[in-house]
Amino acid sequence: MTKYVTFPWEQLGQMLRSLSLSGSVGNITAWMIFLLIGALPLTAALLLWRKHRAHKADLLLLSLSAALYAGLWFFINPSYMDRYLSPVPMNGAAKYALAAAIDSLLLTWLLLRYLLYCKKMPHNRLLSTLRILLDIYVALSAATVLVQGGAQFIEECNALEQSNTGADSSLVTISVLFLALRAILALLPTAAKLTLLLLASDFLRNYGAEAYSERTYARMERLTLASSRFLILILLSNVSFNMLQLLFSRFLLSSFHRVLFPLTDLLLVLGIRLFGSLYLEGKRLKEDNDMFI
Repeated sequence: MTKYVTFPWEQLGQMLRSLSLSGSVGNITAWMIFLLIGALPLTAALLLWRKHRAHKADLLLLSLSAALYAGLWFFINPSYMDRYLSPVPMNGAAKYALAAAIDSLLLTWLLLRYLLYCKKMPHNRLLSTLRILLDIYVALSAATVLVQGGAQFIEECNALEQSNTGADSSLVTISVLFLALRAILALLPTAAKLTLLLLASDFLRNYGAEAYSERTYARMERLTLASSRFLILILLSNVSFNMLQLLFSRFLLSSFHRVLFPLTDLLLVLGIRLFGSLYLEGKRLKEDNDMFI
């Protein structure tokens, strides 16, 4: 899995090294490709400047070009990484720092340019883009949380069984069941947030079509009501689990009690309520103006 962290820079460096060692023609070709790749950010900056579309964010392209030249040189000559980039030999582990530097510069420049593009984006298109980004974020977050939660649950089950090899099998079974319940409850806050984001995406879809229709108003009401209910669910589920563990404490080989103060979730609920109030105020003003006209 770690090989993908340095993609495509390490693979590109290996290709250029093989090409360079293939002979004089290959060496010249490798140098030309090396110089061309490093010059791409500079070329992009020059084109933007000539089209009068340059911005301060494009200064990052100068750093990106330097990072590409330096990074590719080390990927082409990996034996020099430990000599120049590490205080002690680390078997080329510095390649992750090199890839991260290049990727972060490239991603930062792309995001800054995208923010500039958003300033000129029409209202409806901005709403559509926001909705799409919300949906992508929900999908990626849900997959990540499920994979990490499942891996942690398996790890905790294995640790429980290994540390209680001589214990009664019924106690191990009950403890595993509580571990599963705890894993589900640990996913609950994230699941609630992602559900609220999906409801917000649904509201934006209707808002973009017809901002103050009854259908859009119903979506806002549903979002506001759901935010409060999810916070109540998170609080009550945590309390219930603590009490349930206490009742079954003599049967549990492992327990986990938590005093929960979900400040982030509370801020999210208050933010949604404030957003709802602003929307309702805008709807009321529109209705007043329509009556006046």
